[in-house]
Amino acid sequence: MYDQIERRGKGRPRGFDEAAALEAAMLTFWRQGYGKTSLDDLVAATGASRASLYQVFGDKRALYTKSLDLYGDRFSERVETVMASEQDSRMALAKILKASADRLTSSEAPPGCLRCNTTLELMGSDAVIDHALNEANAKFLRNIEKLVARGARRKELSRSQAKRLALFITAMVNGMVTLARSGATRKDLEQVIQQTLKNWPKATTN
Repeated sequence: MYDQIERRGKGRPRGFDEAAALEAAMLTFWRQGYGKTSLDDLVAATGASRASLYQVFGDKRALYTKSLDLYGDRFSERVETVMASEQDSRMALAKILKASADRLTSSEAPPGCLRCNTTLELMGSDAVIDHALNEANAKFLRNIEKLVARGARRKELSRSQAKRLALFITAMVNGMVTLARSGATRKDLEQVIQQTLKNWPKATTN
């Protein structure tokens, strides 16, 4: 894809698809982890030259933090899509959790989630990555809070319930990741989801 990249002085290499390269890098880090991913792996995954990767993204650590940010954006997009199509907040949560369970138990996606994998592999080892990870975790929680806040506005639950539920759901999703990585099946995760949904009052009529 990128083997015919040309240079334009100090600008971005001509023909460099930054979005595609970042997507490929994110999947590689997600699949292999930060420590086991070499620059050669990233070159092979993106099809870009080393010089192009450094020029556009910076070093390996910078590319990793950008991958974490992209991963968080992907979840934000899924939440926005579901919320736009499903007005009942409890049902919207169910769709989001079931989609996550599908990905966690599918061979098509890398194992676990990049956010949780990073916590286990790197938390506390690098200040720059710690900052990016904290931002990713905060972004995830904000998305859950956005969902439950709508439930509070629609009087499906109180504000205090919403705050507690956001933290509970975040912890539960992180737990689903660990369960899936240790061999839990889709049916196992479905049982966790159903138990979680019991903590959310059913919607009242307006």
